[in-house]
Amino acid sequence: MAEDELLFEIELGGVDRQIEIDEGTTAETFDVRFTCSRPDCSMEVRVSFDVKTVTTLEVVPRAMAEMHRAFTVLAAQSAGWGEPGKT
Repeated sequence: MAEDELLFEIELGGVDRQIEIDEGTTAETFDVRFTCSRPDCSMEVRVSFDVKTVTTLEVVPRAMAEMHRAFTVLAAQSAGWGEPGKT
């Protein structure tokens, strides 16, 4: 498999602002969706955070940074998968 076939194509799937009202309490979040795909593998990633923690112009860059952090931890956590005796 060529190296470029290992790379994922990452596309912004959408940005939504969600408002939930529960017993007089209001919570507003940004939900940012990314689609990540390559041959034989695809996934959708959703990143959510409170609207009070980010400005509108920072929503997508913040979501990209959060996705990077999550994948970094996931890569380390799953580094031994597929090796005998490791889970």
